[in-house]
Amino acid sequence: MTTPVDAIPPASERPEPWSGERADTLAKVTGKAKYLDDLDPPDGTLHAAALRSPYSHARIVSIDSSKAEAYPGVRGVFHRDRLDGLDAHLPIVEHHLGLKPWEKAKGLTGEQHLIAVDKVRFHGDIVAMVAADDLRTARAAAGMIEVDYEVLSPLFSFSDAIAPGAPILHEDLGTNVAFEDSLEWGDLEAGFEMAETIVEGEFSAGNVYHHPMEPATSCLVRYGESSIDVWTSVSKAFSIEPHVAALFGVAPEQVRVQIPDIGGGFGAKQLAPSMLIALALSRQTGRPVRYLVTNEEGFRSNSRHAMVYRGRMGIDGLGQIVALDVDLEVDTGAYYTGATIATHNACISAWGCYKIPAFRVRARAAFTNKVPAGPFRATGKTQTTFAVESLIDVAARRVGIDPTEFRRRNVIQRGEYITDTWRVRGEEFSAKTTPPMDSDFEELIERAVDAIGWDGVSATQPRFDADTTVARGRGLALSFRHGSQGGGRTYAMVTVDRDGKVRVLHNAPDLGTGVYNMLRIVAAETLGLPVDAVEVAFPDTSNRLSFEGTSAQRTTVQMGRATQDACENLKRELAIAAFQVFGGAAEDWTLVDGRVSRNGVSYSLGEVVSGFQGHVTLKALGSYSYAPSEDKAFGGLDHWAPGAAAAEVEVDLETGEIRILRYGAVADAGKAIHGPSTHAQVLGGAVLGIGISLFEDLIYADGQLLTSDAIQYRLPTMRDIPPHFVSSLVENEDGPGPFGSKGMSQTSIPCVAPAVANAVADAIGVRLTDTPFTPEKVLRATGRLGS
Repeated sequence: MTTPVDAIPPASERPEPWSGERADTLAKVTGKAKYLDDLDPPDGTLHAAALRSPYSHARIVSIDSSKAEAYPGVRGVFHRDRLDGLDAHLPIVEHHLGLKPWEKAKGLTGEQHLIAVDKVRFHGDIVAMVAADDLRTARAAAGMIEVDYEVLSPLFSFSDAIAPGAPILHEDLGTNVAFEDSLEWGDLEAGFEMAETIVEGEFSAGNVYHHPMEPATSCLVRYGESSIDVWTSVSKAFSIEPHVAALFGVAPEQVRVQIPDIGGGFGAKQLAPSMLIALALSRQTGRPVRYLVTNEEGFRSNSRHAMVYRGRMGIDGLGQIVALDVDLEVDTGAYYTGATIATHNACISAWGCYKIPAFRVRARAAFTNKVPAGPFRATGKTQTTFAVESLIDVAARRVGIDPTEFRRRNVIQRGEYITDTWRVRGEEFSAKTTPPMDSDFEELIERAVDAIGWDGVSATQPRFDADTTVARGRGLALSFRHGSQGGGRTYAMVTVDRDGKVRVLHNAPDLGTGVYNMLRIVAAETLGLPVDAVEVAFPDTSNRLSFEGTSAQRTTVQMGRATQDACENLKRELAIAAFQVFGGAAEDWTLVDGRVSRNGVSYSLGEVVSGFQGHVTLKALGSYSYAPSEDKAFGGLDHWAPGAAAAEVEVDLETGEIRILRYGAVADAGKAIHGPSTHAQVLGGAVLGIGISLFEDLIYADGQLLTSDAIQYRLPTMRDIPPHFVSSLVENEDGPGPFGSKGMSQTSIPCVAPAVANAVADAIGVRLTDTPFTPEKVLRATGRLGS
């Protein structure tokens, strides 16, 4: 059936896709979304339970699993003495700069391995795993495994780890230093000689847990002779494949990873040893295995790096920063895991968003007996942003310039480069392979202060007198990080069948941020279709569509552009198909308002496909590659991702409680592909920032992790959300993503701690230098509680 082109409703008369309901809203609010533990397991699936170390540091003397093996219903046991020929020393490598697991020399860098063999190095290290007919049996049997430990002294801080005579956690290394990094430019000595004022500060940020609603590292696996299936919730679909191939000696193509709905991530949803151990049990028993992690186990899977920042800043007589020297101490926990990426990210964010002629940062990461630290939303940058933005406030007040004005004088302006050349670990590179500043911090500052009804001027004296019990203050903070970076080559495929439904195939997991909705809108807008005419598939590596993963703010730009490219290619495929089915010339057929048209006559997409004999699916592949670079600072990126926030706080001088009254967060989105999701990313990031600024803290004492449950680990509640809580988006449509979009999902998190700390200093004249800002710390800082 044909329809005249002018009878088709134009796109302008369709519902607005940019602000409509998300594709996954109905399924999630009605409980129809299928998360990992909702999946119907294959017949014969066993349930697994892990035995984890109760000690933070101990030598394993012996393991006796005979009672567990004899327990009714137990089908398999895996530990160092029951390896079934597998290599227990397989390194779990995800976050080295360009290194793959098979390229690493085993055991030379303190890598986390498949399972504990000689020692346990953190409270929760996996010692054994049991597979049984049901979960209760598996957990009971795991508790029957007898392990004889020789308890060793734990190290719970960077300073303890590098102290003379400290026990070496990885003896083959001969040191507890895991990684060293540096970045510098300009003449630091000359810079400080130019300075009329020098300020110094030390700031620290502790370990925190991501705490997604769905605990990390659960999986459902099936080991087969010809194929290996993994269902799990990870941010990088292809991260599992090389490890499985290396462990079992199979071709990577034999490994299929499928990713269902994911209940949040924040960096936690990474490859973990437990997934590979579950696969080993599936191989051992010949049956599928499901391993569901408890919340308490999630606390013992990964964490954020603790960090200490020591900065020395020089300012000239005009209020310009002329030099900054930074020393970083990074606590990477028991294993290497994220040592490289967190340390390097800390280095490339240690100067903030400021134009500084001479800069140096030197960083060291050390092993401790804490839960291994890995990626955390805004990896390595939240800690340094807190420090540098606090130091900026200190410097401004020292030289007698309002902190907001001081920022205006020193921020990098649109079109400026950070510097000309820099030295990364002693090797010189051009800094102009990275793009110049593509945003206006002045606009972000104005929007942030306006959002809380503030003129941006801070108090010159604390805002209280001797009789005051409650004081109020305001503070500002800026964040600066790279946008879409890394990722190699990204692919997406778009198909259309006889039913006329467009389907987007990809491997970009949606951790709750709205990735699938974004791809649906990109496809619909590019093809001129209503959004409900597009379906987005769940990630499935059997489609072989490569993507680095949903992290580092790359997904909108990289997968969005690949999807857009695939849709443009589908247009050409449809024109050729219409020519073959209906005649004319291929170049005469065009896609108008979602219909294939020629000479005033149009056909639906389904009609074009149905014109072929047999079952035909039209397919088009799309791709995107970021600009490669030899630079070892950023390694190639296509835009910057700045943010700003202003906070008004109330400090109770009697109790030490800090309450955020008003908060405004601003991000440069380029173009918000889906407005509600974009605003939710900004505000959601701010909520996470509130938690790690005021409450969240992983506390270690008496040889153990103490705050590892919902009671002991304080999360923000609705009571803690500011009564006035708003977000603002800059949309100049000047980004590299679809329709001028930019990556922006991590811009709001780093601003919270410094904005609050600066507001507290504005209120009571006291500088808080250690997150979280608990009432006890406030009372100690004000001298109302002894040390």
